Amino acid sequence: MLAGLKFADVGLVFAEYLKSIEGRFLDPDVQLNLARKAVAEADFIKGAKLWVDGFASFTASELALLAELMKTAAETQIALCLDSANLDLKRPNAESIDPIGLFEPTERTYTELVELINECKLKLVEPIILEEPVRFAGCKELAHIERNIFSISGRRLKIGNRKSVRIAAAPNARCEVQFVARQILKLVREKDYRYRDIAVIASDIERYEHYIRAYFDDYNLPFFIDKRKSLNQHPVVQLICSALDVITGGFSGGDVFAYLKTDLVPIERFDVDMLENYCLAFGVRGSDWTSGQDWRFAGQDEEQFDERRINQIRLKVSEPLLKLREQLCPADDLAKKINADEFRRIIFDFLDKLEVPETLENWIEQAGEREDYTTIDEHRQFYDKFVDMFSELVEVFAGQELTVEDYSAIIKSAFSQLMLAFIPPTLDQVLVGSIERSRHPDLKAVFLIGATQKQFPVPVNYSGILTDDDRCAAESADFALAATTSQTLAERQYLTYIAFTRASEFMCITYPLANEKGSAEVRSQFIDNLESLFDNLNEESIAAEQSDELPERIYNEAELADLLCSRLGAEWQRGKGAKGQRDKGTNDELGELLDDICADEQLGEIGAMVRSAINYENLAHLDKEIAGKLFGRQIKSSATKLGDFAACPYKYFAEHILELQERKESKLEPLDIGRFYHSVLDSLLKQLNAENKDFATIDDKELLELLTEQEAKIVQTDTFISNFSRHSEHNKFIIHSAGEVLEDCVLAIAQMVRAGRFRPIWSEIKFDEEYGQLGKYELMLSDNHSLILRGKIDRLDIAEINGEKIAIVFDYKKSKDKASFSWSKFYYGLDMQLPIYMSAIRQRGRADEIQDVAGAFYMPIEVSPKKSELDELPKKADSFGYKANGIFNGEFVQQLDEKTTAGWSKFYNFRITSKNKQYGDYGKSGALRPGDFEKVLEFTERKIIQLAEQILSGKIDIKPYKLGKERPCTYCKYKSLCRFDWQINDYNSLVPVGKTEVLKRIEAKEVKVTNLF
Repeated sequence: MLAGLKFADVGLVFAEYLKSIEGRFLDPDVQLNLARKAVAEADFIKGAKLWVDGFASFTASELALLAELMKTAAETQIALCLDSANLDLKRPNAESIDPIGLFEPTERTYTELVELINECKLKLVEPIILEEPVRFAGCKELAHIERNIFSISGRRLKIGNRKSVRIAAAPNARCEVQFVARQILKLVREKDYRYRDIAVIASDIERYEHYIRAYFDDYNLPFFIDKRKSLNQHPVVQLICSALDVITGGFSGGDVFAYLKTDLVPIERFDVDMLENYCLAFGVRGSDWTSGQDWRFAGQDEEQFDERRINQIRLKVSEPLLKLREQLCPADDLAKKINADEFRRIIFDFLDKLEVPETLENWIEQAGEREDYTTIDEHRQFYDKFVDMFSELVEVFAGQELTVEDYSAIIKSAFSQLMLAFIPPTLDQVLVGSIERSRHPDLKAVFLIGATQKQFPVPVNYSGILTDDDRCAAESADFALAATTSQTLAERQYLTYIAFTRASEFMCITYPLANEKGSAEVRSQFIDNLESLFDNLNEESIAAEQSDELPERIYNEAELADLLCSRLGAEWQRGKGAKGQRDKGTNDELGELLDDICADEQLGEIGAMVRSAINYENLAHLDKEIAGKLFGRQIKSSATKLGDFAACPYKYFAEHILELQERKESKLEPLDIGRFYHSVLDSLLKQLNAENKDFATIDDKELLELLTEQEAKIVQTDTFISNFSRHSEHNKFIIHSAGEVLEDCVLAIAQMVRAGRFRPIWSEIKFDEEYGQLGKYELMLSDNHSLILRGKIDRLDIAEINGEKIAIVFDYKKSKDKASFSWSKFYYGLDMQLPIYMSAIRQRGRADEIQDVAGAFYMPIEVSPKKSELDELPKKADSFGYKANGIFNGEFVQQLDEKTTAGWSKFYNFRITSKNKQYGDYGKSGALRPGDFEKVLEFTERKIIQLAEQILSGKIDIKPYKLGKERPCTYCKYKSLCRFDWQINDYNSLVPVGKTEVLKRIEAKEVKVTNLF
């Protein structure tokens, strides 16, 4: 019932389709029917002899045409590949055909042909049966495969010394193709094969194409890839489609730069890149492209972009696009309709203005100079099909008017279905193709690559609106459709037979052991069938063969370079094992060979490349003299920079000396939202001071009102935040959510302030050599060098104690996981931010405002709610998620938190016990005894000086730290630059240490810096 409804719907659609093309166009099947009717009147067919070969099946229309040809021709001979023992050739019966038999497709075709001949009342002569395959006359092994590949009880044969059949497993697809390229060279050099005698058949040509192009070019192998190419991949098609997307999609940035990167727009690629960087940096929108005003998105402090140049490029880009929009869909008439002829004229005028025809001619000339005949053929075929497609568009839609969106959809669909087919530009080339398209009759050698369970011989795809039951129902009504799934699976066997019988002298079947993701691949079951036919056919390891390759078997420069690199490289030397003595002699010879190659005038470049590769150690060092010129007598740094150097000297070099930066993009990264938090908190404290209010006394409601005012002020005055917020409602929501986070945070700050005597006084307070409120923090180094440290303290709280003004440092961290003080990182110099801030205050504090510093803390801004069981909620209701974590002089514990008299403090990381007072749980607490507090600050200065000395010495080692499982490489933006490789480079392995151990080492004045690198 359901099948009937489906066919009724299909019939309705097909009837409308025929009606729409009636009298104007011909369906391809209709053309075959017209050709069939014209056969009888064609004089050149009358009395002719007809040969049909290379077919495994025919469509209904093809059978009808063949019937007329057989009636008219004097003699017809049709060749089919099948096993005559499985079929009654005189009276074949379709019902007796094995549906899963090897030759099921051709047996069914033979049956259909016999029925057709009988219906036409033509005489069927005795079929000619070719008992012995002539192709394999010189190779009994391949003849054995042809006869027995799918035979369960076939006899086993022994492969001769020629090794005409091989099975090879490669580590991956890349090694697989490299192996095939080398084998082809051997066949040509050692067995006098021509390149045209050899074919490479891939089950998945898309997967292997780029490897084949790369290795075959390296090995100077001429090849032709027998593959159709979609027309929509051509640059001109990309240009037109992206231009139409631009004008219909509101000048989206992605569409604009897809248009520009076709290389058909007369704008230099450097200018395109500059424009793209600007648009990404400032979030340029579609309305900005169509605006008549110059772009002025960069702030006054932004020196990266030349906006005058940017606006010149922008006008050059937008002018032809705006004109195209005005012609096709002007702003005041977006639904404008035009006829197809006018649309074609506008598009061709657009291409002429961009000088696209001239550019194509230049590309053809350049390809001719390179003797790249495939590219020449591609451009010429494209132009003919392109013009024809627009001519057909005008014919099909004559008398109709459509919108530009309709035309855009139509031509995109047309381009996607048009294919470019190529013929081999020269005669002597290796043929590369898929099983279905590789019909070369005179092949001596075939390499079947990618023979995995999923892909060989071809993958089975399941698609379409008709199920197998629908197809069977149609076939029972004598209406044959495409093959069912079971028939398709049976056809895979036939395709395997075709693949295994292409070669006449040599066949090699290979497969990768792993795919691109590293997952294991299972070899095809047909390889097992192949192995079962021979006593001595065993799978070979490509990796093992390549490692044992001898120099006398090398045929080109690329292969020679590969061999020398693999055999003389450090990894090979370390992994020689028991073969050491034999390999030592061989490698000594290879070393001498490399010396000779380096001295050779023709091969010297190859030798230099190999020597550079095998001696590669991935080291970096900055000459001390150059370092001296870079820094002068005075080095300027900060807590963050020193931490970066301790984490990885090369990262410090890349970021702070070379000043390399990632491309700026207009999106709110965690760093940017952190900047928003800091700006608002800074502005809030300054406003409280201006109104002579503080966190301890202000009402919570009034505090939140002030906070809201400062948030609005920052959104209006901060260029980046303002641009980000105006882009979308989603962006506004992000800013609004950040504001809600700050509400909880400032209320928490108020609670902490009210718990003690310290009051927030300053925010964003700087120390540097010129403008810092705390003045200059300078340390003397060796050789009369000095270090000036810069920094910005998020918040300084002051309390007057015994007539002196004592300071507490607070540094805001975006999340709680970043707001903890690590004694290990402090000791190794990875994070000395809090001690450095305290040292800066102590050294340069204003005599009338700050006499000493009591401690420093990290405080989180964002606090996620904790998971808890329902019965535990009352216990945790009073928990405080914003607890500050840091180090401080325990003498000031009472002034810091007056509310805590026993146990852990609610607001800070210290514990009061009856035995140890404020120094309870000393190993975990942030409280330090006065003597230890002084030692920590002294140690900090010694550590700073030694790190600075390392920087001045020119040390830029590629040696990131490894502390437990933590490494800085995980999120490092300079990984592609340093190319750290754990097989070549070493980590700076650090042992975790706790507070007690650090204090013990400090007591011994052991500074762990000089031995780090």
